Amino acid sequence: MKVIFLPQAQADLDEIKEPLLSEIRKRLAALGSYPSLGAPLFSPLAGYRATIVGYFRVVYKQTPRAVEVCYIRDCRRS
Repeated sequence: MKVIFLPQAQADLDEIKEPLLSEIRKRLAALGSYPSLGAPLFSPLAGYRATIVGYFRVVYKQTPRAVEVCYIRDCRRS
């Protein structure tokens, strides 16, 4: 299955530095083969899934033809 990046997800990915960038890319590639890898989310994000890589949360949804990555957020607390 193809992995598609929505504009926000691509912008988020462009801001991430190594070594986590490589780990995130590996996980994104895995989503193409295993779209149910992440945990399902609930209201208001019902229908979406999330997977955690380091301190980043990758939110995506599966469509009939692809996995759409919606955004990638740094979840560290300040």
